[in-house]
Amino acid sequence: MVSEDNVLNEVGERAMADNRFRIDGGIIAGGLGTRMGGVDKGLLSWHEACFAEHIASKLRPHCNQLLINCNRNFDRYAVWADQVIQDDTQDYNGPLEGLKVLLRASTANYMLLSPCDTPRLPADYAPRMLATWRKYPEQLIAVKAGDRIHPLHLLVPTRLHESISDYLLSGERRMMRWLEGQQVQYCDFSAEADCFTNVNSHEALALLGL
Repeated sequence: MVSEDNVLNEVGERAMADNRFRIDGGIIAGGLGTRMGGVDKGLLSWHEACFAEHIASKLRPHCNQLLINCNRNFDRYAVWADQVIQDDTQDYNGPLEGLKVLLRASTANYMLLSPCDTPRLPADYAPRMLATWRKYPEQLIAVKAGDRIHPLHLLVPTRLHESISDYLLSGERRMMRWLEGQQVQYCDFSAEADCFTNVNSHEALALLGL
C-alpha cells in the first residue's frame, strides 16, 4: 500500500522537475526579539540544535540553495546557509523587509519560506506545499491551520520582491495586509497547527520545555 507521505514526495518531486519551477529555501531571522528581551530566536536551542538548524533541515533537501535573512550573528547563520542576506536598512522594518531581500537575492523563481521561530515545522512541510503548487501554479501558497493563516510560511514567486518594495515605500509594513493583496491559495495544516506556533514569548518557549 502506498503511503500518503510517498504520494506527497512524488508530487513534490514532479513539481521540482517542472521547468517552470526552480526553488530556493528562505529563513527569516532578522527580527529584534523584543518580546524575549532581545534574544536572537533563530539561535535558541531545542533538542540539541538551534531553531534555524531544525528549519534548515526541513527546507534544504527540497531546494537548490538556502538563504537566511539576519541582521546579526552572521557567521553563525552562515553555517546553515548558502547565502546570508541582511536587510537593506537598519530600521528593522519587520519581516516583509526580510522577505523582500531574500526574494531579490534568489536565482530561483520560487522560494519556500519559514520564519526562524517555528522549530517544530512538520517534516512534510515542503512536499505538501509543493503538492499544492501543482494544483495552483503561478500563485502564492500560504499555510492555513484551522481558522489561522500563517503569513510567513509561504511558497512565493520571487518576482514579488518588487511588489513588496513598492508596498514598503508606501509606508506600509503589515505582512498580512500585503498578503491579502496577492493571489493566494492555501495549504491546509489544521492537523499540525501546533507545529506552526511562533516561539516569540517566554511562555511559548516554556511550552517547548525550555
